[in-house]
Amino acid sequence: MTRIGIALVVAVLTAGGVRAEGLPSILSEEGQAFLVGLRAVEGDADPEPTLRTQERKGKSSKRAFLLSALVPGLGEWYAGSKKRGLIFFGAEAALVGMWAAWTGKGNDLEEEFRAVADEHWDPLNYLAWRGSTISKNSSITHALPCSSEVVEVYIPAMQQSGNADFGGCAPSQIQQYYELIGKYDQYVAGWDDLKRVRRDGSIGNAAVPTEVDSVENFHSERRLRYEDQRDESNRFLKRASTISGVILINHVFSAIDAARVARARAAGADEAALRRRTRLALVMQPWVRGRVPMLVAYKPLD
Repeated sequence: MTRIGIALVVAVLTAGGVRAEGLPSILSEEGQAFLVGLRAVEGDADPEPTLRTQERKGKSSKRAFLLSALVPGLGEWYAGSKKRGLIFFGAEAALVGMWAAWTGKGNDLEEEFRAVADEHWDPLNYLAWRGSTISKNSSITHALPCSSEVVEVYIPAMQQSGNADFGGCAPSQIQQYYELIGKYDQYVAGWDDLKRVRRDGSIGNAAVPTEVDSVENFHSERRLRYEDQRDESNRFLKRASTISGVILINHVFSAIDAARVARARAAGADEAALRRRTRLALVMQPWVRGRVPMLVAYKPLD
């Protein structure tokens, strides 16, 4: 046993030093290579090194993921699947276009209805009503958002230059100011076209703000139009908010798909095999008020 052990040690040492010193070895070239780890013995299958070698030769799945996370479709294009890249990029372009259009429309309408409020809703009239005996006996009165800024900054600015200025009032409170004066009935006293409603339901003559005892007895046509403008602006802005969420989903889907495509390409998958993978499509889905875009993922069964 001692002689066999010594022979194996000598054989290994000889195989390890054969290249350095050129000494003869009792092992074949294949045996020497196996012992020193130069290559696997023929017939000893090891798919992992082959797969790793193919992945090194292909595109990086991590880079593809990051590229599509930044710009949907860019990772697919980088991985060699240009058609898939164009689909994701086209969806992104369409979604961004809709978001920009609806955001712009909503903001334009918001500027319009705020200008109407600045011209035709007088906070002094509302404050006069709120300080009246009728208001104090009513349960519908609400404090005006940015009340101190309205009194100290907004009203003087409107009287001097006609430009709205809320001073240091928070933007969320300013937004509430313009929302509430059209949303709640008790703010009807501030509109400059306030009129009394007759018993038969017809609209009568102009009324004094401090006379408002019940919103059913007073009417303002401007307030109704203002509320419609505000609602329309909110609809466009809500659509834009929904689209921003869909845009985020498109980035995530594209990033995951790009990484999968890069790995599949590295493993030798062709374009036909990629087409049989999960597909994505942008469709217009029927909704309550019309149609909304929806990104659909599906896997063919054929």
